[in-house]
Amino acid sequence: MKILLTIAIIATALFSSKLKYENLLQSFPKNYKLAYKKTQNGTSFYEFIPKSEGLKNWTEMITTNIYHRNLRYSVNEYVNAMKKSWLKSCEKSSFKDIDESFENGYKTKTVMMNCKLSKITKKEETMYLKAIKGADSFYAVQKAFTGKTNKELENKSIKYLKSVKVCDSRLFTCP
Repeated sequence: MKILLTIAIIATALFSSKLKYENLLQSFPKNYKLAYKKTQNGTSFYEFIPKSEGLKNWTEMITTNIYHRNLRYSVNEYVNAMKKSWLKSCEKSSFKDIDESFENGYKTKTVMMNCKLSKITKKEETMYLKAIKGADSFYAVQKAFTGKTNKELENKSIKYLKSVKVCDSRLFTCP
């Protein structure tokens, strides 16, 4: 079952069967739950974690940020701002560009960020980030892990982020 984050009705529902205008298409693992949701200053924040975990001691997390009508950043500018922010919370950080492309006519960039000891979680943390510059909104989806990462987690994360897309019913790019 796919959960669709639909811009037109995001404030009132997470499930939508009819796509209208610009939409973020994003599915979630069956064992995940919505753990945090907030809309403030034109930005919607969502955090999903495994059902057996809590926000204070998570090991995996999917975060979705939708910047409604906030188009001031290119994907490269957004990723660079995230890297600077990441460096503030972790002195021993490393970064790796994964992909930069156009999907359904939208510019995207995917990167990996690693922190050997996060000031927030007090653990090693690895985050895969996909930034998408839409016509109506800007989207950032993250797949993060605490603890040591490995090639299997990296491949799963990249595959997951490749499945996240933006489409626009006005341009006939929606399924």
